[in-house]
Amino acid sequence: MCIFCNIIQGKDTAYIVYSDDNVVAFLDKYPITPGHTLVVPKNHYDNFLEIPDNVSFHLCSSVRKIAIAVKKALDADGVRILTNVGKSAGQVIFHSHFHIIPTWSHDPPILKNFVPRKEQPKEYYEYIQKAIIESLKNV
Repeated sequence: MCIFCNIIQGKDTAYIVYSDDNVVAFLDKYPITPGHTLVVPKNHYDNFLEIPDNVSFHLCSSVRKIAIAVKKALDADGVRILTNVGKSAGQVIFHSHFHIIPTWSHDPPILKNFVPRKEQPKEYYEYIQKAIIESLKNV
């Protein structure tokens, strides 16, 4: 069983910011920037190219909505949205997922002690989770 399937089924924990019948979004355990969020389909597909059209439409719509909320919640100047397909492209977990990675033209205005690609203190995840969930109410 893959780690994302375990999160979806409640066997592993994650800081979930959004969930519906088809998609779940949660904070990356090892974020590149503050607010780095993953959006995954609830059904297992190894990569984006394997997802049926009706599922990919909903997934992409959800990615857009969550990206807007992340950008607003973190007062980001921009956001990178990406998915990797295959090991050679950098895919590490073979359950299709999109990365939403906020960007700033200067240091992020929050979390001055943030260290990229490291597990963060519990307070980081709780603060970011709450901010994104609140922001989603206005998207």
